[in-house]
Amino acid sequence: MTSYIKTIKDEFYKTVQYKESRYKFILASISLFLVSCFGWYGNQDDVFPQSNNFVPVIMDRTDFETSVALLPPKNIVNSGKIYIQQDYLFINEVNEGFHVFNYSNPSNPIPIAYIKTVGATDIALRNNTLYINQAVDLLTLKYNDENNTIEVTNRNRNVFPQKISPEGFSSSVANNEIIVNWVEN
Repeated sequence: MTSYIKTIKDEFYKTVQYKESRYKFILASISLFLVSCFGWYGNQDDVFPQSNNFVPVIMDRTDFETSVALLPPKNIVNSGKIYIQQDYLFINEVNEGFHVFNYSNPSNPIPIAYIKTVGATDIALRNNTLYINQAVDLLTLKYNDENNTIEVTNRNRNVFPQKISPEGFSSSVANNEIIVNWVEN
């Protein structure tokens, strides 16, 4: 009977020691988690800007919608995405529009026109139809290559969110206002 009691006693101590070590492990894990979340003071990697170094360029919706135009070619200043379809090359002028080139000879692209679409950064093409994200709107244009003209065939309003600054800040605007770009202070 004494050996039985000794066995029960030994099992009891093992259980207590196991629970104590488990609690110590949980406590150490929680401590490590909290330190990793809050970091050490003075760590410059966790410093976030408290002010925005950019200001929004805002347009009234009426001016924004009437700003679409087909203009003569101009120099590329701030190029964005590049698109090629058949014999055409489109180069985005970030937040301003698209340069159109005759690309039938890739070693010598010839400037044809400039499509002014303020706030635009992306385009999709299908046949002679251009789908452009113009800031918050999805714009559909028909391009007539024979007489070099465009026609706005559709505008889906407020499909995309307002543009945010390069630092990730947003700005509140009135319902009839559109952020078309951000510029440095």
